[in-house]
Amino acid sequence: MFCNIFGGGPRFMMIPMILILLLGAYFIYKTINNKRLNSIPDTSLSKAMDILDERFAKGEINEEEYTSRKNQLQK
Repeated sequence: MFCNIFGGGPRFMMIPMILILLLGAYFIYKTINNKRLNSIPDTSLSKAMDILDERFAKGEINEEEYTSRKNQLQK
């Protein structure tokens, strides 16, 4: 009786299946996209810290300036 109201079973049952497949594809896409964003290394911060460490080691900046700039970079 339910199938007769909506014009037949197979066509009506395809709608939930299509929705489930679309939702699954969406969640897979979001998961892959988040992994790509999280896996990008922050090389600019690493380079900046290396330069800061080198300048401190050479005596170009004092400890107070080193600490201040290091805290700014880590924000």
